[in-house]
Amino acid sequence: MALGQWARLTPRHHLHAVRRYRWAVLVLTLLGGLGGGLASLVQTPVYKADVQLFFSPNFPTTDIRQLDTGGNYILQRVRSYAEIANNPEVAATVIGRLGLPYSPEELMSQVSVTGKASTAVLTVEVGDEDPERARDIANAIADEFPGFIGRLEKPTGIDTPPVKVSVVRPAITPPSPDSPRPLTNLGLGLAGGLLVGTATALTAYARERAVRDESHAAEVAELPLVGVVEAEPAAAGLMAHDEASDRAEVFRQLRTDLRLQAVGDRLTSLTVIGAAAGDGRAATAGNLAIAFARAGETVVLVDGNLRNPEVHELFVTANDVGLANVLRGEASVNDVAVHWHPDLPLFVLPTGRVEPGPAEMLFQPDRLAAALESCRLDDVLVIVSAPPLLSDAEAKVLVTATDATAVVARVGSTHVDQLATTVGVLRKMRANLLGLIAVRSR
Repeated sequence: MALGQWARLTPRHHLHAVRRYRWAVLVLTLLGGLGGGLASLVQTPVYKADVQLFFSPNFPTTDIRQLDTGGNYILQRVRSYAEIANNPEVAATVIGRLGLPYSPEELMSQVSVTGKASTAVLTVEVGDEDPERARDIANAIADEFPGFIGRLEKPTGIDTPPVKVSVVRPAITPPSPDSPRPLTNLGLGLAGGLLVGTATALTAYARERAVRDESHAAEVAELPLVGVVEAEPAAAGLMAHDEASDRAEVFRQLRTDLRLQAVGDRLTSLTVIGAAAGDGRAATAGNLAIAFARAGETVVLVDGNLRNPEVHELFVTANDVGLANVLRGEASVNDVAVHWHPDLPLFVLPTGRVEPGPAEMLFQPDRLAAALESCRLDDVLVIVSAPPLLSDAEAKVLVTATDATAVVARVGSTHVDQLATTVGVLRKMRANLLGLIAVRSR
């Protein structure tokens, strides 16, 4: 996944990713824990025993300066002893002494020697399948190491080496294996599975082709988010007549925000458009028309989707005559627009019957401009439910014939690349883009 995709994942996106792909997180977490548990079952127990060695100057003196010098000498030498303590000579001697079934190299692989900085103490740790054997090996190394150091450090002509090695803590039989640790392995497995599962969820989330939420849609479109509306089933696609409903309030707010976005310009016509079918354009345009009509404006809602008309179904009106008749010059808008409700100044202009042949042949710019101009002269707001821009050529004619455009994207459905391409085409057309309306499924 590209770094840019990761960078755009906010904590809220992380939570959405885990929720959306919780099955992957759960399965991988359980598999991680199961793997850790099974690893504990198949691993051979290893017991560890350790012995501590202390190094000191091996000469009698009461001179403070000599003691200080000897102490510094020991500290410098101990660093070297930690490097050479685990060596083939000592290993071979211990093997012969205990009758071990190992080669010197195998025994050396079971031994580790560590020392703390600025101390004269070394810890020799031995791991073995047998706890008593681990103890015996550690103590045998402690017994043999002083002789090894003596042979290395003994000056020529002097019988006593300058370094004394003492055992300050002999090894004891370890009561329990150092590994495997079932609970630790299980915990690490669960943690690792959770990490991998979360990473998988985030990766899949970032690679999704559909917009994830309203913020993501606005980011992809690079447009202000002017509203978020809930999608409704086709039978309930329009707002209830109750103006106090939550849905009515959403569209009232959307109406206000669109007016604010068009500040300075007279908004007489608006195209509601999207990238692909099924994004909720028709219901959004219809409810928006109702909201403007409830504010006292006379509104004509035009179904510009001649190939797949939807508006007449939403408003339960006939589709015998409509926009197609106006574009063919057979009727005017006033002749075929249907007054939808007696209490609202809202008129619906369906598509009407479209004759066989390319739909875009009807969309002659001059005819469409003349039809919209007649509405402007009557001081009517025209809202057009346009077809998808990327699949219907006539959508561009509708956009150029209206004052402003609002883009609709459906969360979880509208593809990122299609939305970005749609907005890019609209910008090249110099459309007056008011913002993005996100449609969110319940």
